[in-house]
Amino acid sequence: MLAAVLSVIWVMMLPQLPYRKLLLFGLFFWQLGCFSQSSNPALPLLPRAALRHDFDILRQTLQEAHPGFYWYSRKDSLDRFWDHQRTFINQDMTRLEFFKLLLPLIAQVKCVHTRLQLPANLITNPFTSLLPFDFLCQNGRLFIRRNWNGEAYVGAEVLAINHVETKHILRTLLGSIPADGDNETFKFQRLSQGAFREGYALFYGQPEHFTIQVRDSTQPQAYSFPVQALSPKRLVANQTYPSPFLLHFRQNTAVLAVNTFEGNTAQFQDSVATLFQKIQAKGAKHLIMDLRQNGGGANDNVSTLYSYIAAAPFRHLRKAERNATELTYRQFIANAESFRKRTDIPVSEGKYLVNDQYAGTSWKKPADQTGFRGDVVLLIFGQTTSAAAEFAALAHYLKRATIVGEETGGGYYGATGGSYLTLKLPHSGLEVRIPTIRIFMAVAEDYEHQPKGRGTLPDYPVEPTIAEVLSGKDIPLEKALNLLHP
Repeated sequence: MLAAVLSVIWVMMLPQLPYRKLLLFGLFFWQLGCFSQSSNPALPLLPRAALRHDFDILRQTLQEAHPGFYWYSRKDSLDRFWDHQRTFINQDMTRLEFFKLLLPLIAQVKCVHTRLQLPANLITNPFTSLLPFDFLCQNGRLFIRRNWNGEAYVGAEVLAINHVETKHILRTLLGSIPADGDNETFKFQRLSQGAFREGYALFYGQPEHFTIQVRDSTQPQAYSFPVQALSPKRLVANQTYPSPFLLHFRQNTAVLAVNTFEGNTAQFQDSVATLFQKIQAKGAKHLIMDLRQNGGGANDNVSTLYSYIAAAPFRHLRKAERNATELTYRQFIANAESFRKRTDIPVSEGKYLVNDQYAGTSWKKPADQTGFRGDVVLLIFGQTTSAAAEFAALAHYLKRATIVGEETGGGYYGATGGSYLTLKLPHSGLEVRIPTIRIFMAVAEDYEHQPKGRGTLPDYPVEPTIAEVLSGKDIPLEKALNLLHP
């Protein structure tokens, strides 16, 4: 499963991965540095005609198989963008150049589960030289959260790196990271958790030294300083993973962190039942549920967890559907049989209804005895995606929880995922994971208060400043506690 992180623009949400979502720095661009132009000047060129053929195969297959290809974009607008990108294939290219040309196209599908990667047999070495900082990326600004070479400059805002303005770097990286719809909180979270470091290496190279221009409170004017690059081995040695569940109590309030919906559904059910038995035994009057580190998982587990706070019978999905189109390039799809024609389901407007694959489309009763009936506050973040975003949308729509934090990274009205095709482009060898199921949340479409293409919007937005982050205080949790104990 670790191979799934290689050359991935989006690794957090792979449905087969367990809760260890922050693999090897929590990155999008892991192990692409071995293909930087500076370290590999003799990369072989691929013929222009062959790359255009790969381009056309990718486009056709996405249109046929991806049920949300035009969900968030007008067809004429997205088609023009693909046409425009194709004009840049005007000469022979390396695989890496072609890869980078395709990244914005994958991002414009606006689906967090769609990913592009280099063939595994080409990925032999990790990055060699990275920016020696952990960053906080917020609303188009970049701050130094940690300096791996010492304590200096922590908290400073980065204005430029090697004489390239931060805003230009961010524009490139943000345009290469897919997210559900028009969401940005997810992209900023991923950049804050390592993707900025690797993305810079991919697009701007891996020098042994950097010149950093910053602005902070120590000097009235912006200033620059040199810094030595960081070996990625130090990052691997310091990587930690969250536990799937964490429960503690603050006075008469239970604070339950659910960091994944992955895992066997029976085991998940047993774990949740045990946790809520403990909450009941403690006599907790209030519950804070923390999904800020939850990147999703099994759809069934969403219904299981929600049943423990449900006030009435519910279902969390309205329907699930799949394209009924035949695949033109089946010979290049490793698991094309999974997209076979179904004769047991009628086709409506070019779609199969596949509710039989999703238990969430059925009604479920609240949990008996140990179900929690008190006040609930839900903490969410840009990292709250996929199945976790479904939980947040359901709790918001049914008004079962007060929502605190920032907009979820996953969409409010649904997502594409579930079952996947693996397309291998015949000339470049690039591989594309294409989701084939579109799920619709059991929520009303109210675009005035909950815009299309956005995640669940919090009732109480809380975005910690760089100073608050460095202080170590959990500002969103403090806000939740203050709401329950004014």
